[in-house]
Amino acid sequence: MGSDASKKSAISEQRQRLIIVISLASISLAFFMVISLLSPPPAANTSNLKGNGGSMSKSDSMVHNIKSANDNLNIKLATPAVVEKPIEVTDKKSEKEVATIRADLEAQVRAIKKTGVIMEADPKSLELTTALQSATRDLLKVRYGDYGTKNYRIKFDLEFQSTIPDFESKGKDGSLLIELAPISLIPCSVYNFLEIARTWKKGAFHRNAGHVLQAIARSDITQSMPFQEYNKEYPHKKGTIGYAGRPSGPEFYVSTQDNSQNHGPGSQQKHNPYEADCIIGTVIQGMEDGTVDRIHTMPGKEFLSDKKKWVLIRRMHILVPGDGPDGYVEFSSSPDVIPVD
Repeated sequence: MGSDASKKSAISEQRQRLIIVISLASISLAFFMVISLLSPPPAANTSNLKGNGGSMSKSDSMVHNIKSANDNLNIKLATPAVVEKPIEVTDKKSEKEVATIRADLEAQVRAIKKTGVIMEADPKSLELTTALQSATRDLLKVRYGDYGTKNYRIKFDLEFQSTIPDFESKGKDGSLLIELAPISLIPCSVYNFLEIARTWKKGAFHRNAGHVLQAIARSDITQSMPFQEYNKEYPHKKGTIGYAGRPSGPEFYVSTQDNSQNHGPGSQQKHNPYEADCIIGTVIQGMEDGTVDRIHTMPGKEFLSDKKKWVLIRRMHILVPGDGPDGYVEFSSSPDVIPVD
């Protein structure tokens, strides 16, 4: 029994020594692998470095690799990436250039109008008037602003004289607010009236007819319209503003009834079934509140020779879409002057 115990003890000691040896070997292998991973890789090219025969010591190799890494980092920081911006191609013309193009087209349209040709049925005339309308839209947007589908507006400051029947109760002040027609339909008529308003000097309602209230207009615009611009989508309904006369303007009128038959196509030119009065816009404040009806009470009918009976248009204000209380702001206003002759 004693001999067996001795043998077992010896075998146990051998196993313990083997375990210790294996453990030490494993630790050594792990340590070697860690050192290998932590050591910097050898330089790819050392022929230009100082040392014995072009070789480097381990410390020199580490310094070289750190310097190379810093150099690479500095290069990246010194040359940031350039983000290409899209090239903006701008072909916008100045207001003067657009105005010159439009003026040339207008001269051509006026020249062909003088020939007496029925412009609404003549291909050459239609080509020129379409080109003039396009150029006029361009000038409108440059001069007065591009507001998409929103329309320009004009406010009239009125002065009723003491000859008006209700002067004692309502006083002298009144106003009309006009929304001009879409420039997609009748740009030349809209442009012409904006120019009248912008350069307004004086004017008054001086004709009290059964179907219209007609006004004289004194501004820098002294010529009539270059052609009878009309669009069937914007007829002479009650409350609309149209240019008086053939050719039209610069005098204008408010329709106090539906004047589609009186001023629409073929109404005043028997030889031309297409021609109509140019139209401008619509009264949006003044019809329902009684202002237009009040103008209609001017003493007398048709053209009034007595200027004291006229309803004066003291000022005109151009309004454009903006952040005002009603969605519009003032673009310009004419001087406040007392109209004379």
